[in-house]
Amino acid sequence: ARIEVMKIRYPRPLLPGDQIGVTSPSSGVPEELIGRLDFAVEELRAKGFDVVIGRCMDGSSHISAPAKERADELMRMLLDPKIRAVVPPWGGVTVIDIIDLLDFDALAEAEPTWFVGFSDISTLLTPTTLRTGMATLHGSNLMDTPYQVPEALKSWIEIASLPAGSS
Repeated sequence: ARIEVMKIRYPRPLLPGDQIGVTSPSSGVPEELIGRLDFAVEELRAKGFDVVIGRCMDGSSHISAPAKERADELMRMLLDPKIRAVVPPWGGVTVIDIIDLLDFDALAEAEPTWFVGFSDISTLLTPTTLRTGMATLHGSNLMDTPYQVPEALKSWIEIASLPAGSS
């Protein structure tokens, strides 16, 4: 069997002024945690980013919206050339429900966008990279972005902002 090596396509460095999309491909944000969401969004805005919050954010149940709506919103953000990064507030086990609804062919043809997260979001990051060649970032979800990372690590914003060719 022949193994085909895929070239990884890296999004351009994230710069102040760029748009960052926020959507919940699984669990939304409950009313009692809206203050934490607002704090995380304001932290991004204080760093000079324009934050676009999607409609799929409802935290009144275990999902932010029906699977098709969650998949459509994530695809819109990943394909929008103005949005340079997409970061969910957090994961959630129902993220697996949208894998079959994503258009990996469209993502493979589009300019890559930083897609960031960890925990259950890895369920989307892995197939996105494997099926499209687009580099993704296993890093803090939005709700953890304002907090200091351990000394030996860098935040996802620092990684996504590195000049092309950095390691």
